[in-house]
Amino acid sequence: MSRFQDAIEDMKRKRKQTMEEIATFVEAEAKQRAPVDTGDLRRRITHVTQHTDDESRAKIGTNLEYAPVIEEGSKPHKIKRNDGKPLKIKIDGKWVTVDEVNHPGTKAQPFLRPAIDENAGEIQERIRRGMGV
Repeated sequence: MSRFQDAIEDMKRKRKQTMEEIATFVEAEAKQRAPVDTGDLRRRITHVTQHTDDESRAKIGTNLEYAPVIEEGSKPHKIKRNDGKPLKIKIDGKWVTVDEVNHPGTKAQPFLRPAIDENAGEIQERIRRGMGV
């Protein structure tokens, strides 16, 4: 292999290693920021990296269906009976079955976006160090 080709391969290796380091860092930051009730959200935050000859990408997140509502919040909405399953709620200490409920919405509790936004300088520094720039 030529020195030029060796240099290209070295840059690709550094790029992959740097992306993995950044993804691991952002994942850890998101886990620290995630609100904890059962701990399931925090445990299920993960990352994957993808690499081609031209670029590297990282995806950090979770496949939990309720994660976007925690991150972004929700507006007031109705929750209706689904698939014939009863909705049970507690009113005055007694469980009752209802056809629908007016949910007041939830306040956003961002954990993914701040893990990136609040660490932009650190991420840039890791790129500089990792790529030797």
